[in-house]
Amino acid sequence: MNFAQLLQVIGLSALMTLLLVLFVMRVRTLALGWLRRHLRPRHLRPVGVRRRVVRQDPEHD
Repeated sequence: MNFAQLLQVIGLSALMTLLLVLFVMRVRTLALGWLRRHLRPRHLRPVGVRRRVVRQDPEHD
């Protein structure tokens, strides 16, 4: 394999990687849109650590 062929392989693999990334992003966008239409809002909220709100008594302010 000479240098020109090596550059062609590198360029082709970079182009295929870019196309694959764009395709995955498009599929993800379509899937999220479908989920937003078909799931209730409570299922779409990110789940994290829930912390209690510290309540201050008005007497101690």
